[in-house]
Order: sequence, then C-alpha cells, then structure tokens
Amino acid sequence: MINRTGYIILAVLFALSIEDPHNEDAHDDDFRKEFGDEEIHDDDSTRFSEGTSDDHIEVREQSAFVRPKSLGAADLPPLRFLYCVSCGYKQAFDQFSSFVKEKYPDMQIEGANYPPAGYKAYLAQALNIVKMAMFAVILTGSNPFATFGFGYPAFLQYLHGNKFSMCMFVFMLGNLVEGSLMSTGAFEIYLGNEQIWSKLDSGRVPSAPELIQLIDAQLGLIGKGKGEESFGDFSART
Repeated sequence: MINRTGYIILAVLFALSIEDPHNEDAHDDDFRKEFGDEEIHDDDSTRFSEGTSDDHIEVREQSAFVRPKSLGAADLPPLRFLYCVSCGYKQAFDQFSSFVKEKYPDMQIEGANYPPAGYKAYLAQALNIVKMAMFAVILTGSNPFATFGFGYPAFLQYLHGNKFSMCMFVFMLGNLVEGSLMSTGAFEIYLGNEQIWSKLDSGRVPSAPELIQLIDAQLGLIGKGKGEESFGDFSART
C-alpha cells in the first residue's frame, strides 16, 4: 500500500507530467514572438528596405538581351539548419523550408539538432545510465549496498516499498535534467560552407523575408544569383 508520503509524491509527479503541455504552449508562444505572423509577398524577397523618396532608385526594365539564369540543384549550395530540438524549433525549420522552397524549389535543405557542449552531452549520457540503473534496483528489489557492507539503508527500503511512484519520480526528474543539459537555444543557418545567420550571436531568429534576402545576397557573392548571366553568355548560346 502507498502511504501518505507516497500520495504526496504521486501528486508532485502528476504536476510534473502536465508541465510538458504547458511547456509546449510556451514554446509556441515564444515561436510566435520570435517569428511573428509574417507573410512573404512576391516583392518582399527581392528588396532589403524601403527608403525615403530622396533615396528612391528607379529600377530599369530588364533588357531584352539579358535572360535570367535558371538555377538547378547542381548550381545551388545546400541550405543547412542546426537548431535546438528541445526548444521546439523543429516547427520553425519546417516553415522556413517551405518559404525557401517557394523561391528555390531545387535547393537542397537539411536540418539537424544543434549539438550541446561536449561536457553537457557526456553528463546527459551518464545521467541516463544512472537512471536505468536505478530502475533496475527499484524494480528488482536488489540491494547493491550490502555488497560493500553498508547493510540495507532506510531510503532504499522506501524505494522498494513504493516502486511505482519512485520509478515515475526518477523518470520525470531524469528527463527534466537531461532536457536542460541538451537545450542550446540555437538556430544556426548555413548556405554551403558559409554561416548566414546565428541566433546564438544575434539573440533572435530571422524573419522569413530576411532569410530570403540573406540567401539572395550570399548567392550573389558567389556568382550564383539569379540574373547573373551576362549578354556574352546569352549570345554564346544563340
């Protein structure tokens, strides 16, 4: 039978178990605050900012002798996202992927978890091993302390007497600490080998139009932007 202390522990575990949905809602709220409800318009992806009337530059119509170059998958460097999975940034990755695919349907897009610091990863692994060992000790009713001449400690007797509640407690607490160790808050974006955005440095994620502008600018720097084909390239094929 579970005594009064066991009921208290079960109540605490129940409170911890309902914390995850609230955390998920909090991640959604943080996501909306960081990313906003922006929509990409056709002209948003091709301009950086709107200046004053004095700064307005008239855009000339494209010459009939210049044809925009159609970029294929072989011409485009891959776009890679490294993000914090435990922070709920998988949704952000999916949305940004859709935005980019609208303009660059042939671009290869990859996403992966941003690795935490080395020592944190080792601590998380060690904690997981300890958690599994505690499950084995509690469920089997074994006493490893007797091997070292420490008898049968009172706390171990309590664990054996409340197996269900103690296993739940170890599971919830272990996952909470592991998640904290693995959380990085990162949302890093790379185009090819060049990093074009870092949330760790800037403290925020880019908006959708910003990301498109960053990609366009980087492609222009490496000579793979749209409209990079010259009159000579066009005439060479005709």
